[in-house]
Amino acid sequence: MATTFFTAVLSFVSTNIDDIFVLMILYAQVLDSKRVIQIIAGQYFGIGCLCALGTLGALGTQIILPQYVGLLGFLPLLLGIRSWRDCRCRQDKSETETQNKTQINFFSVTLLTIANGADNIGVYVPLFSGYTHADFMITLSVFAVMIALWCYLGFRLASYPYIKKKITHYQHILVPLVLIALGISILAKNYLF
Repeated sequence: MATTFFTAVLSFVSTNIDDIFVLMILYAQVLDSKRVIQIIAGQYFGIGCLCALGTLGALGTQIILPQYVGLLGFLPLLLGIRSWRDCRCRQDKSETETQNKTQINFFSVTLLTIANGADNIGVYVPLFSGYTHADFMITLSVFAVMIALWCYLGFRLASYPYIKKKITHYQHILVPLVLIALGISILAKNYLF
């Protein structure tokens, strides 16, 4: 049981370490608690989908063939390009109007989490394949707690006045840059290495 617990923690941290930075940028852009809840729900649902795909893969059902998982990298790449294009179109508008039009919602956070989780499936399939029902339930419980911890850390980091000021001031550069880099990274990991 302790081995399963530590394996679950290590597998979550190793596959989701980059999510803290993405969550921090998302939280820094939101102005109301409704969107904070949508970020948290999207993160839970996205990682839940990745666990489901990993479980199905472990059971031998190939929903997404391994060579196609990397194509999920196009999602953050396209979101980044769209964000950059939208920012360029709104340069003459005030910063408040720009922030209020940010496209952060449950669906976009879920898709971003899934797209960023191509490596999760690669880790979860072999991890889950040797698990008993009890091991699987322990792992899911650990993941649920770790998602809450990740969301809290991302929120706290984004709440520091200096960090929030910098992210808010440079979000028109940071958001597209992070999303585009994330998309390129996912594509490169899956097709170049």
